[in-house]
Amino acid sequence: MKNIIHMLLLAVFASMPLHAQDASLSPYSYFGYGDIMDPQGVDMAAMGHLTFYTDTIHYNFLMPSSTATLKYVNYAVAASFNRYKLSDGNNSHKGSAFFTPYIALGVPFGKAGAGIGFRPYSTSGYLIRTDEEGGTAAAKTGEGGVNNFFFQAAYRPLKGLAVGVGYDYYFGNKVARFIRGRDSVMSITKQIDESVFSGGTFRFSTHYSAPLYKKYFWTAGFMYRFQGRIQSADVSTIQLVDNTYGVQRIVKEVTLHQDTVSLVMPAKLSLGWGMGERGKWFVGVEYEKSFFGAYTNTFFSTPASRFQDGSAFKVGGFWNPDHRVYSKYWKRITYKMGFFTRKGILVLNDHSIDQFGTTFGMSLPMGRFLSNVNVDVEYVNRGTLAAGLIKENIWKIKIGFSFNDKWFIKNKIK
Repeated sequence: MKNIIHMLLLAVFASMPLHAQDASLSPYSYFGYGDIMDPQGVDMAAMGHLTFYTDTIHYNFLMPSSTATLKYVNYAVAASFNRYKLSDGNNSHKGSAFFTPYIALGVPFGKAGAGIGFRPYSTSGYLIRTDEEGGTAAAKTGEGGVNNFFFQAAYRPLKGLAVGVGYDYYFGNKVARFIRGRDSVMSITKQIDESVFSGGTFRFSTHYSAPLYKKYFWTAGFMYRFQGRIQSADVSTIQLVDNTYGVQRIVKEVTLHQDTVSLVMPAKLSLGWGMGERGKWFVGVEYEKSFFGAYTNTFFSTPASRFQDGSAFKVGGFWNPDHRVYSKYWKRITYKMGFFTRKGILVLNDHSIDQFGTTFGMSLPMGRFLSNVNVDVEYVNRGTLAAGLIKENIWKIKIGFSFNDKWFIKNKIK
């Protein structure tokens, strides 16, 4: 038997992402909730995926406390293009995906602030084909994922200190299809496994910033997502399909399994520290831990798969030549870079699916009220060739628009 992996999924772009997008080509997206997406805004992703840094012109929706530091109403939206190269050691295949990673709105109210937004939390998208002897062919496909709608509120009780809380509502569906047929037989069998998810969790964050020797400052941030419960309505059916003349007709359908189970949305924490000069430069480090060791999902799993606690270490920062010089545009561009290493939450054949990535980006000023376009270019290496697994090399290009405007502020005429 000869196994050949064909990754044929093409780009999917949704201008208004009201459902999960097929933003992954990874065969690892079959397991659990799917391939968990990069959660940061593009402005943060370019700094090694840091999540704790906040400023007055970007809504950092991973830190609920960030809305209390905004000076303007901030609307953020982005697009992402991923280019995959997947290899099993003998064969390699390429593919791409184009999708919308988030839409968010942050609104300040004096010392307080609030924000809402939508983003895909995870996605599943793959096509794996197996050609066997005797003209038998089989294919596995996956689609769907989990969406996240969030609401956040924050307050600044003391100078430099902000605290915030948020609620994350998760919903969506994930479908896996197993198809098998022979060239000489005008019928195929399909097994369709589908889960419909719904549930929520709470988040808490706080960050503090203070002067450090004249013109410098230091800042620290902490975020904790509490463990939650996700209801999963699981249905597994098998179909006998007549494929005469290329027209598919369901001859028989049997429900193999139907149940509703309660899954864990694991707790997660992040802690970061950094220092810099306001508007000039910044460098920070961050540690992140996700408690996926408490997660099990027997519906989307195999005997060789399990989940473990994941962790990440990140380093990143930015540099701006001189943001005060309006006559020379290139001096107002902010340059960003960083790297991250991540211990994966998925274990297959006793091998952790880890990743390492480097990032580089720019923040390009535009219009009034400090609106900007953020660009992030990443190279990510994930997986391993050991134990018959897949190694993924991924180029990511992200473009984010951060629009700032004044609401609820009376114009003063002098």
